[in-house]
Amino acid sequence: MEREYTWSSIFAWGLTLSGATLATGGVIGMFWPQVEISWLCVAAFAGMMAFGIGLVNCSAAGALQAIKHCKPNGQRVDWAVLLPALACCIGFAFATNIGVHFGWEILKANAPVGAKLPPAVTVDAVFYVFAFAKPAMAWIVEGRKTMDAEDFAARQALRRKEAADMAAAEIALEAARTETARASVATAEPAATATSESAEPKPRAPRRQRTEEELREAARRAVARRAAAFRDQNMTTHVHAVELPRQDVPVTPQLIATTADNLLESGEKPSLPRIAELIGVTQERIEQIWPKGVPLDGTGKIRAA
Repeated sequence: MEREYTWSSIFAWGLTLSGATLATGGVIGMFWPQVEISWLCVAAFAGMMAFGIGLVNCSAAGALQAIKHCKPNGQRVDWAVLLPALACCIGFAFATNIGVHFGWEILKANAPVGAKLPPAVTVDAVFYVFAFAKPAMAWIVEGRKTMDAEDFAARQALRRKEAADMAAAEIALEAARTETARASVATAEPAATATSESAEPKPRAPRRQRTEEELREAARRAVARRAAAFRDQNMTTHVHAVELPRQDVPVTPQLIATTADNLLESGEKPSLPRIAELIGVTQERIEQIWPKGVPLDGTGKIRAA
């Protein structure tokens, strides 16, 4: 997202116009004292103080962005932005303290007789705390957001890795079962050929070795057949009641984890009924495939039974 820096531009232009107005008013008052422009000078000076305080926060935000920005050459800090930003932040904080002194003198002049007021040094210290407190809190908030984003990305990567490992183990198991069944059929065929009435057995062509993609596809089909058999055996009533054509969806732990991530990105908490609704299968099928005890939201909390 492209930033517009609206407040930085407003404060910078406001400070420039206030300074130009004050300078112009000083020259006019010197050569044409009969012109009453004291109110204009007061307003311009007040604007300089106000816009200067705003630029303290803007320059501090620019310094934080210069620190976090990573340049293409690998340099972590953009010094061309960081040094001017820090200089402006500190300079405006000290410069605007003049307005605080003026206001403090007016407050003392109008204070009740006998009021115990703090010394000017204490007022200066409090103002400097206020001047740097807001930029410091902005740095703290941005740092915490960065740390939270890194933790969330790490949890997502760990959950995806666990789901991928489980899917790979399941595919390898189905491939091994398919190879075992194929070997059993290959062993039984020579015996059947020996007892047949044919005098000369037909030569068999060498069997082509299946590729890894073909083995995975065979494993997926085997998993789909097992799921369909379980559905037909345990959910016959539901199927006859709905009487709608259904397409068998190959559901894997990786698909469930991806659906849960999409719900998290949209701001919705993932759950087994919601994931089953989005994928188009039953909740019982999701519970069979997804391992018990593995959280869907990646927070580490064990899902309740």
